[in-house]
Amino acid sequence: MLSAPDIEERFRRALDRLVARLRADKTILAVVLCGSLSHDKVWARSDIDLIVVTVDDEKITRHEGLALVEEDVNIHATLCTRAEFRKMADGSRRNSFVHSLVAKGKLIYTHDPSLEAIFPQLQRIGARDTQDQLLRAGIFVLPAFDKARKWFLTRGDLHYSALWLLQAATPLAQIEIYSRGLLADREVLPQALKLNPKFFRPNYLDLLEKPKTRESIEAALDNVAAYLRERHELLFSPVIDYLREAGEVRSATEIDNEFERQRNISCVVLACEYLAHEGLITKASTPVRMTRRSNVQVDEMAFVLLGDPGAPPEEF
Repeated sequence: MLSAPDIEERFRRALDRLVARLRADKTILAVVLCGSLSHDKVWARSDIDLIVVTVDDEKITRHEGLALVEEDVNIHATLCTRAEFRKMADGSRRNSFVHSLVAKGKLIYTHDPSLEAIFPQLQRIGARDTQDQLLRAGIFVLPAFDKARKWFLTRGDLHYSALWLLQAATPLAQIEIYSRGLLADREVLPQALKLNPKFFRPNYLDLLEKPKTRESIEAALDNVAAYLRERHELLFSPVIDYLREAGEVRSATEIDNEFERQRNISCVVLACEYLAHEGLITKASTPVRMTRRSNVQVDEMAFVLLGDPGAPPEEF
């Protein structure tokens, strides 16, 4: 069995051999090393992740990944054109998973100086990018948190409630990271645990390590509820601002379509339902037909901002 240094040496040797061949390919402009070999530790069953940047020629460019092998080491290469790589690096996608992957990666080589200049920019995260990622993470927390509460309150199933709380732990960790202006990577939970152990130890590690009791699960649910409540404005201000600017009732379809189109964020109606339960916005309804040929109307969920958004929340 190879030692850890021997394993890493094997991986780097395989990478060097592949890169030597790619350098001779005139259609390849740059190779970026991502994943564990770039900034972490590898083990015997790791693989190598590469982003391979190609010329901007649609006639010759592949737009899919390739699974390669070198010295029996598995290598996953994602191919993208120079234009696509630049789009990935622009502000509209900052702090996405791919952005984080590349920002923590290492430029192996490039034949294009303009690509090399992109890497310092990847370390900068704009306020709009952070706001969008916080809203996404906040939305991702809600379904898992609701399931955890449901199984606790209706069934008293402590283990299944704990499982759903653990499902919510990853987007909660993303919130912790994004709110500090940091890059979130695949190891977001250990990253958040170091930054906020007071919250993530009972709501992550203790759920894994300690016996589940009614008191511990109830405390964890209360912790998550308080964590979200303290961050209403941080997480959901784009939704509240949108309804404030609208000044009237907006249907769930209108809201979802607006955020999909303008910010590439889906399922915003989940945030609206949560905010209505919390007393920050008001739930209403608008008429809608189920199909274009329907001869009856039904009520579609809708929302409006009325009065003081700081009204007392409902109890769960």
